[in-house]
Amino acid sequence: MLGIAIVEDDRDHAALLEAHIRQYAAEHHLQVSVRLFHDAVTFLDQYTADYQIVFMDIMMPMLDGMQAARLLRQKDNKVALVFVTTMRQYAVQGYEVDACDFLVKPVTYPEFALKFTRILTKVPQPDTGREVFLKTENSFVRLSSRDILYVEVKGHYCIYHTANGEYRRYQTMKSAASSLPADSFARCNNYLLVNLAHVSRMDGMEVHVGGAVLPVSYPRRKAFADAMAKYMERGKQ
Repeated sequence: MLGIAIVEDDRDHAALLEAHIRQYAAEHHLQVSVRLFHDAVTFLDQYTADYQIVFMDIMMPMLDGMQAARLLRQKDNKVALVFVTTMRQYAVQGYEVDACDFLVKPVTYPEFALKFTRILTKVPQPDTGREVFLKTENSFVRLSSRDILYVEVKGHYCIYHTANGEYRRYQTMKSAASSLPADSFARCNNYLLVNLAHVSRMDGMEVHVGGAVLPVSYPRRKAFADAMAKYMERGKQ
């Protein structure tokens, strides 16, 4: 579930933004929870770390968006922050509070969809690491770790191999490994991270995963075999 907060004093703009979010979620099969706040003071007073994305209007009474963003960062320095503004020059100030993007009112759906796809790449992964958001050529995929056969790093990209195809994401292997369950994934070499649930057998310096035969490096062989043994032992309990 993707938690989203909209902090916007104009109720019509808030409703329009919520409609865009729900349309995008329906088209891309995302589960979202959206909560509206019509002033920044209430938002900050009631803030919990259940949100992955915050849409923040800049021009608001009592407490403007920039001041609210600075206070928000004292509470949460990871949530993806998106400014909503009528003037593009205000968006430049977003760098001060690590805003990941901005939207200019009135927000049309095509513009929103394009921006939201990019924003999702910056959403922190859940601590449980059970799901990952993967950008495809035209949209986004919410992928369960159970469906991943193995992850392969090539250049600056990680390629997630599944039974239904491959998905590329711009990230390091270290980042990919941290977003997946450590007790179910293990490296068979420096550039391959294997889902142990899909291993059919290991022969010498090769491991069979979902129809693919992957090389096992000598430095990684013992640790990988130990991880396999522990995984199989847990399955028997």
